[in-house]
Amino acid sequence: MGDMGEYFRDHREHHRIRRERNLENADPSGWTQHTEYHWSRELNGSRLDYWPSRRRFRYQGRTHTGDVEGFIRNREQK
Repeated sequence: MGDMGEYFRDHREHHRIRRERNLENADPSGWTQHTEYHWSRELNGSRLDYWPSRRRFRYQGRTHTGDVEGFIRNREQK
């Protein structure tokens, strides 16, 4: 496979390490942990689903990525 195979192996390894780091840095306090990778909580009467390894969350039918704690702070102020 040559250079392309090496590139894709490195790419997969990079993302695996990044997901592990995201999971290690996530704070589980205040969350219901369904699995190691899927958490949820109530926010303003709606369910907030969170996948910390990918930093992905879903709220009111919309999927977002990024800083879930900042999103929560912003929503709680409203």
